Amino acid sequence: MTAPILLVDGYNIIGDWEELKLLKEEDFGSARDQLVSILSAYHPWCWERIIIVFDGQKFAWEKAEGVEVVFTDNHETADTLIERLAAGLTLRNPVEVATSDFAEYRAASNLGAYVMSAAALKERLAEKQQDYRERLNKHNDPKGIMLNEILHKKVVESLDKLKGY
Repeated sequence: MTAPILLVDGYNIIGDWEELKLLKEEDFGSARDQLVSILSAYHPWCWERIIIVFDGQKFAWEKAEGVEVVFTDNHETADTLIERLAAGLTLRNPVEVATSDFAEYRAASNLGAYVMSAAALKERLAEKQQDYRERLNKHNDPKGIMLNEILHKKVVESLDKLKGY
């Protein structure tokens, strides 16, 4: 199941993915930035909206590389905010939550979100990357690759609207 919205338990994913875990040992900020960069490469290809939530000390909500990055206030955990977001967003849209925290997994699932582990998220991204490569290889036309053949349908529709079609 792919939902239009992905909520990500940021530090949980960093702590689970080996390459980010190693990077975190050297520079925590770089590990966060790398996770944002990885996920932004799949937006809006896989999800219309990606929200990465990190535990913080001062609340901040910003857009970075096409994804939303949220730092919680020091009085709230990332898990609590993810649960609040899942509860509100699932009323209108299917939502996926990426976390390997079992308690968070159960809470988000009980709120109606589809939940996947950090390993499942990584696998999904690898599958999407493989699909993309196959689509590129399939279009070995001397004219090149037509953008409307590889872009997400909603992106093509938005571009058509800009052109006035």
